[in-house]
Amino acid sequence: MRFYIIIPIIFFLCTSCVDMKVNEKENNLPNDVRWLTNSSEYVAICKQTYMNAFSSMQGVLLNTTNPIIIMDLDETVLDNSKYQIDLFLNNTQYNEISWDHFVNKEISDLVPGAKDFIINYKKYTNARIIYISNRSHATLDATKNNMKKLGIYFEDDIFLLRKDKEDTKVVRRNEVFNGSNRMSQYGSQKVLAYFGDAMGDFPKDTNYEFSINKFIFPNPMYGKW
Repeated sequence: MRFYIIIPIIFFLCTSCVDMKVNEKENNLPNDVRWLTNSSEYVAICKQTYMNAFSSMQGVLLNTTNPIIIMDLDETVLDNSKYQIDLFLNNTQYNEISWDHFVNKEISDLVPGAKDFIINYKKYTNARIIYISNRSHATLDATKNNMKKLGIYFEDDIFLLRKDKEDTKVVRRNEVFNGSNRMSQYGSQKVLAYFGDAMGDFPKDTNYEFSINKFIFPNPMYGKW
């Protein structure tokens, strides 16, 4: 009789110890992840950037037919801090296999302000978004499903995800400008504004300036610094 009582107690104690260690580690997240997931300042900056972008674009939108904007996905529209937390808790580094596995779980959240901006922008006639992201093209369906769950997926938007290492964002932006390859059915496009979290998300074009038609979001978790 005592044997059957002791086993559940031991199991409970072991489980409790594991949970305590996980919780302790979560409380010691790196400052970059903690800031992005917990700070009011991060929320305010993102919402402010989206609101400023919409205000800046409104006048042009009223006088533009078939407006096009280009948006990055990760840490611009989709918040992937869950992936960074998983890496920390498991003492691992980023790699393409674990990243694709995370994307395929379809659990990314929204960057603050992204949904309101996208919904309001899409109210304009024939307004389209071209998403240029370094997510693997193999994760396209999972990405769309995740966005459907978040209420920001629209059938007429265009997704240019990365096919291979040579398929850079510069290559894909040129396809948009020239109406070539994946963009051949749409023709050459004039882009109204760009949104991203890294300098590589924006063209080196003097016709585009930050806070006017280029809008950048804070991402202290990863990047080329």
